[in-house]
Parts: sequence; structure tokens; C-alpha cells
Amino acid sequence: MVKLAKTSRPYLGVALAMFFLGLGPFFLNLVVDPYEVGNLVAVGIEKKKVSEKSHYPLWKMAHYSGEATDLIVLGDSRARALRDKYWHELGLAGAYNFAYGGATLHEIYDTFQYVKSNKNLRTLIIGIQLRSFDLNHKSGMNRVPEAVRLTSNPLKYYSNWFVTRIGAKLLEKSLEEKLKMSVSFNLSLISTAQAADLTRARLSELDHLLLPERCANCVLPVNVRATSYPVSTPARSDHFGLRLGRWGDLWPAPVALRKLTGKFERQVAKNAKSDWRSFSPAEEFWSQLSEISIWSRENNVRLIFVIPPTIVEMQQRIAEFGHGAKRHNMRQRLVSLGTVVDFDYDNDLTRNLANFTDAYHFNYKAAKQITGELAQLVSSENAILKTALKRRKDIICPIQPEDVLRRLSDEFMEVLEGKSCRIWRAVDD
Repeated sequence: MVKLAKTSRPYLGVALAMFFLGLGPFFLNLVVDPYEVGNLVAVGIEKKKVSEKSHYPLWKMAHYSGEATDLIVLGDSRARALRDKYWHELGLAGAYNFAYGGATLHEIYDTFQYVKSNKNLRTLIIGIQLRSFDLNHKSGMNRVPEAVRLTSNPLKYYSNWFVTRIGAKLLEKSLEEKLKMSVSFNLSLISTAQAADLTRARLSELDHLLLPERCANCVLPVNVRATSYPVSTPARSDHFGLRLGRWGDLWPAPVALRKLTGKFERQVAKNAKSDWRSFSPAEEFWSQLSEISIWSRENNVRLIFVIPPTIVEMQQRIAEFGHGAKRHNMRQRLVSLGTVVDFDYDNDLTRNLANFTDAYHFNYKAAKQITGELAQLVSSENAILKTALKRRKDIICPIQPEDVLRRLSDEFMEVLEGKSCRIWRAVDD
């Protein structure tokens, strides 16, 4: 038997300690499992809100049901607003929302590569916007490759320090909530005074009021004092009526509609400047979208591009920075790849601030209506159509002949306009 020298024993202890400390994160990830990759231990912690926001692709991939899915939604936060439950409520049980907050076209393309092996996929819906065609959008971020690596290799997932950090955050939050509940319960037993923690009460009330469902009928002010940014007509080089011929009727010269305040004013004045001042679309994204289109046709998958609504003042800023023709050109090129369902133009939906949570994002009521309109495009089942028609209020896509309010066409494409919705399609579709 080999005996260790006395001088080596302390080092062995340190080595063993470091070994077991190194296993700590592994066991934490195994037990807490913040992205529910294994679900080996039931720890009773609500994970979705924290974990998904910290890494959208990782959460979505961990919960993707694979071949049980026949409809997939890709895109950024606007596409993510078309939640799974809105589709399921309509009867489309095989729908899965694979959209990420802040998603780039790089991430949309890589997610397509991830899901295209699904032989049961029949409908692919991609939320898309002009801003995303810039290579510098979100600094070219792509979180998808890492998500693929972690969900496909349990060892990498359980030993990943990012996963450990999110797990620790979940534990910390859970312990804080339990501690608050315990303190509240103990105080209720010993207290006889009619007192309350006004700070916590107000915070709880505020949290409750900020839920989308609680502010469904909130009316935002429209007749207020002037904003600090000018609303102007498009640059001469961007005169749609002359450049686009008959299609110029789709893009009338913008006019001042109202004065904005708060977040709406800041985003239209400042965020739009950041979005469009140095905007330059990249051609490489079109080759990726073309690949998706070719694959969809070869595999009998219906491809639909959805252009989400923004408030009309934000649309005007695109024209003011000289990109109005690019906006039209994007739709024209998308038509050759698939059906385009367009909500982002001057209409009753985009003029009404009550339909939006900010200048970029529509609220949950509009999201449910949009989902209902898309469901009518992808399904012919009577039960689904009946339920979808019940959702119709302020948004009606020109799906049936009676829904069409205006039609423009040439030898290559046509645009059908309904109430707050346009469908662009190739003439041979």
C-alpha cells in the first residue's frame, strides 16, 4: 500500500474540497433545472418568467414538442405576442410559438434550421420588419447556437455557469417570497392594530394594475401639448407616388395626426432616429429567406410573413429618414417568397394608441385578433373558423370576398385590403 507523505495530505484535502465545490454548480443545475431540460426533481419553483426572459431560445427549445407541432411562429417580441394559448383556444393544438424577445433575422434563420426536420410541420409563420434587415440590428446577436448546444448535450447544460446563475437567481427569488409570506403570517398572528404596509400594498396594487388584462380598456391621452420632434413630409428622393406608380396609393404622404407624450413620444423621437438614421439593409438575409421559401414549397409547408403593426407616427419616421421606398420594396420581395399579411400601415388599428403598450408593441387584445385572422388563413375546419370569427372586431383581413375593401394589382402581384389588414400575394397564388 502506498502511503502519502504528511506534507502531501493538506494538498489532497484542498484538491478534494475543490473537487466537491466544482460539483456544486452541477448539482444545483441538476436539482433546480432552470430551463426544465431534464425535470428530474420537483422543486416547486415558478421558472418561466425569469428563465425565459434571461435566454429565450434556450427556454423555447427545452419546451419544443417536436413532431407534435404542425404550426410554428418565428420572430421577435411582436411575433412572441401571438402566444401559444391564443392558437390553442382556437383549436390549433399543434401550434408552437418559437419567437424570441429581441430576435434577429440570424436567430430566425437558425431556428428554422432547427425545426425543419419536423416532418409534420405544415405552416410556418414568420414575423418580420424592415428594421431587422440591417446587419447591425441588435449588434448581429445570435443566441440560438448556444441554445442548441445546451439542449442537445445534458452534460454541457448541467455544467454551464450561465444555467447556474439563473438557478441561483430562481432560488433567491423563491426564498425571498417564502420569507415575505412567513413574516406576513407571523405578523398577522401577533398584530391587533388595523395597520398595513402601505409601501407593499401600493406596489402590489401597481403590479396588479400593470397586468395587460387589467388595462384592456385603458384610454391614453391624445389631445395633449405638442411633441418636440417635427412631423414632416418625405424627402424628395422618396416620393412614393412618382417612384412606385399605382402602388403609391398604398403610401399616402404622412400628415400630423396628434401630439404624443411619455414613452410614445420618446420612442418616436429618439428610438426611431436610432433605428433609421444609418439603416442599411443587407442582401444576405434575402438569400436566407429564399432558402426558407424554397424548402417550404418543396415540403408542402405554407409560408406566411406577418408584418406587425406599429403606431402610425412610427411609420412616418421611416419615410422621413428616406426609407419609404425600401418599406414597399421589402413587401414586394416577400411576395415572391410567400403570403404577406401586413398590419403596419396607416389604418384604424395603428392610429389608435389604445391598441398599443408602446410605439412598437400592440397589446394582448390586438394579438388575439391577429391570431384569429391568421387562423382563418391556415385552417378550413369549421370549428376553428367559427371560433376565429367570434374574435373579429377592429381587425379584419381580406380573406373572404366580402372582407375586401380595396384591391390593387399588376401582372406580378396583388394587394387586398381589409379593415386594418392587407394581404400581399403573387398573382399565381
